Amino acid sequence: MSELYLKGKILGFEDYNNYVLEDSFGENSPFRLLSCPEKAVTFVAVNPYYIVDDYSFEIEDSIVRELMLEGNYIDDIAILCIVRPNENACIVRPNENTLYVNLRSPLIINIKNGYFVQTILQNEMYGVSVPFYAKKANN
Repeated sequence: MSELYLKGKILGFEDYNNYVLEDSFGENSPFRLLSCPEKAVTFVAVNPYYIVDDYSFEIEDSIVRELMLEGNYIDDIAILCIVRPNENACIVRPNENTLYVNLRSPLIINIKNGYFVQTILQNEMYGVSVPFYAKKANN
């Protein structure tokens, strides 16, 4: 397992800005564990391409500046989306035993300097609660 130390904020958790990304971008698992060591705040995250083959969006210039990305930065970034269990009993879901991925609010990570931001995409084709098995059910 490798670790990447990250600095950024997650929506709803603005008081925390230091995280550790475990198993950073390895090939062993679709999951990454993002945790704030000081406060025991932990998220499970997944590469969105495990869910949607053609997941794509444009990174706004303000995010490029905030992450201090330079030149052709495509190889310097990673995208992760937060996974959560079906914990909201008020929402009827087709499968109560699966996990759900927020594809609308990805984490954009500069893997060279460890800075990240979470953004909200304006593209409504990506949901905030997409079943994890959407693509991988046959694998």
